Amino acid sequence: MQGEPAAMRLWVGCAVAFWGRFAHADVTASASIGAGAQGDATYGALELRLDQQWRDGKLGLGVRGVWDDGVFRRSDWSGISDAVTIVRDFEAVEPLDASLGSNAHLAIAAGVLAPSHVARVADGYRSTLDDRWRTGVRTAAVTDDTEASLEIDDVLDPVLIAGAVNYQLAPPYGAHLAVAIDPTAPTTGTETRVAGTVEMGASRRFGSAHSRTDVGASIIAELGLGFSAVGYVDSSVMVDDTRYTLRADARGGSGTTGAVFGPLYRVERFGTNGMTMWQRARAGELEGGALGATVGIAVPAGWFELGLRSRPGLGMLATASAGAPMSKRWQAAMWAAASAHDGAGAAEFRIAWAKQLFSAVQAARIYQFTDPMAPTAVWSLTAWFGATTD
Repeated sequence: MQGEPAAMRLWVGCAVAFWGRFAHADVTASASIGAGAQGDATYGALELRLDQQWRDGKLGLGVRGVWDDGVFRRSDWSGISDAVTIVRDFEAVEPLDASLGSNAHLAIAAGVLAPSHVARVADGYRSTLDDRWRTGVRTAAVTDDTEASLEIDDVLDPVLIAGAVNYQLAPPYGAHLAVAIDPTAPTTGTETRVAGTVEMGASRRFGSAHSRTDVGASIIAELGLGFSAVGYVDSSVMVDDTRYTLRADARGGSGTTGAVFGPLYRVERFGTNGMTMWQRARAGELEGGALGATVGIAVPAGWFELGLRSRPGLGMLATASAGAPMSKRWQAAMWAAASAHDGAGAAEFRIAWAKQLFSAVQAARIYQFTDPMAPTAVWSLTAWFGATTD
């Protein structure tokens, strides 16, 4: 494939650039085996991990071999570009000159990324709705008055390429510009097009030592589909060691009312009743008014977040995520998203039986993309047992 050399050069370049920083870092190696079922097939897997951590970042590498009904799944390693998926978790932070602000920095993350929240054009989008490893990249540059970000959900199979710039014009007033693109949005049959969304808006910030609230309005243009107006509030409040968050908006207009890149977009973009999401939006089936809100609470031991969004023509969307990652002996996490037509989610419980031995149980409702234009939902249950050097 034409993109393979470029992808390989990207990761070789990153490895060379950061090697000097993690050459003397703490290293942990682990191996685990998994067995269970996925749909009506048995599922077996062997995974090897190598993790390194240093002062300003970390790197996690992993290789997994999967056997479906006892047959090795070669499609996970069908080309040299699949080597990119070895990068599971990479983070690095580089402080900038103090004249740009006390917290000015550059940051990069790669691997399986956290859900995407880009202005009002990407709201909790997830790249992984299957059991394949998807390596994305997310970068950010932050100064006292500017925040800029750029991301791609999967360098081998991109569905979301997004970026945003937030600038404090004259504090407490600010402005922002955001762009989100799906380079392979389905239109009819096997045909695709570039779906683009652009947002421009302004806000006012209310802040104190323990809270920050942005109240603003914006216009979203969906190229070839229509326009929407949005009013929103983003708030975060710290009380003792507990953080409370709220994201809420009201919007209305044509197209998809600017709510296209939600957590289930990788599946929803193929549409229902023989019509893709793009076709339905062009026909005016998705226009109207919508409300959405997500509330969360986080403490040192874990977090919980719950969201609800109305979407004309697409139905109500509910989301939930929770995790308790800080215990020495056990960790647990879950996430779920469901609409009237689609749903996905995963949960994991992990326990350390001894210092270097662990096991885990994973349950999920995921999608198989055997037919790229017609994903099929399946249930999955896998038990894991492994050993680590740390």
